[in-house]
Amino acid sequence: MEGKINLILTGVIIGTILGVELVHYSTTLACPHNINLELTEVVPIWDRGYFPEAHKQLQQARKSIHMAQFELKYYEKHPNSSVNILIKDIIEAHKRGVDVKIIVDEFSEVSNAFDILKQNGIEVKMDPKNTTTHTKLIIIDGETVILGSTNLSYYALELNNEVNVMLKNSRTAEYYEKYFWNLWNSN
Repeated sequence: MEGKINLILTGVIIGTILGVELVHYSTTLACPHNINLELTEVVPIWDRGYFPEAHKQLQQARKSIHMAQFELKYYEKHPNSSVNILIKDIIEAHKRGVDVKIIVDEFSEVSNAFDILKQNGIEVKMDPKNTTTHTKLIIIDGETVILGSTNLSYYALELNNEVNVMLKNSRTAEYYEKYFWNLWNSN
């Protein structure tokens, strides 16, 4: 009996050590810069909850809005649609002096949102033709990050099942800012 107990304890100890190493290894892969991910606030956002939260955050932006989006649409026939309101929020932020930069996938070029934003003085870049920017990322004031599955389109905001998270922490935002600037400078 004592031998079985020792064998079980040895297995638990070895399993614990291996488990810790696997967690460390996966964390290293997920966060290669080994940043501190202690967050001051994590807000889960899903489905129709995306619009009101993104709308509020964009309206409150004071310094910067940096975005990388797969799909960015504007609907002339639906001026008061959720996505059009977000586009207007971005334009209004730029008018009040917020630094706005947007990277979109070339797929979005078929939308007139690209033209509307550029006509309003907003810097918008397309990704390279051989790359798909499938990212849905908004970084606000170097403090708030919204990321997940939601494109800025009618279907994503009004009909689809989508899941996102808002992270409020300057160190986390700094990590995603580095990612954004890497994309920006490679286009």
